Amino acid sequence: MSNQDRPDLSLYSKLSEQDQDNAGIGPSVPRVDSETGSFVRKYVGEAVVQGYDKEGTFNTKVKNKVFLLDNPAKDTNAAKEKVKEKKKRDRKAKALNAREKRNLKVYDIPQDARQYIKYLPLHELWKSYMNEIFGGSTPIAFVQKLLKADLHGACITVTRSKCPSYVGQTGIMVQETEQTFQIITEKNALRTIPKQNSIFCIRFGENLFTIYGNHYRYRVAQRSAKKFKAKPTIDL
Repeated sequence: MSNQDRPDLSLYSKLSEQDQDNAGIGPSVPRVDSETGSFVRKYVGEAVVQGYDKEGTFNTKVKNKVFLLDNPAKDTNAAKEKVKEKKKRDRKAKALNAREKRNLKVYDIPQDARQYIKYLPLHELWKSYMNEIFGGSTPIAFVQKLLKADLHGACITVTRSKCPSYVGQTGIMVQETEQTFQIITEKNALRTIPKQNSIFCIRFGENLFTIYGNHYRYRVAQRSAKKFKAKPTIDL
């Protein structure tokens, strides 16, 4: 008698009842009895809308089918609607790019808003902001702080520019881009001054500070976080 014919040596031999009890393994799940099958058939028949084939519905939708009663699968339509809602929310939250902002004229100042007197409260707010930054600093130590400061609301005078007509004009700075300052003059005119090779003066209290546009050719957020190193300049 070979080893293959000996049940006690078979890898898949059946466990004894005592071993099953010790391992906590219960008897196999019995097949659906006639009483349970009758209940399911009756329940389906009552649930089907009148006018439809109840027997055909039971045979095609229920008979010999497996259903997860404790954790049913989600409705496909509901899942699709959820995905659509998420995409809709994502579209709403998506930020505009630079081209879209230009097309929508997000940063354009309307003609009726180009009035010097309207920006005087902004200038007063800027002076309060400067007082907090200046603190007990000396004018020399304040230069580094001014390089990172927000200049919206500052009163700026153009002392040198590529456009000779802009030289000598004074206004409140209302917008700043990477390459330009935009000011509203006392004559209610909007001027866009390029930073490159331009020189500006900013008065704060009794101090007059000269700033070089070439040193400010950064976006405001980049400039506030940038670490500047002191080095000589050839700007005059």
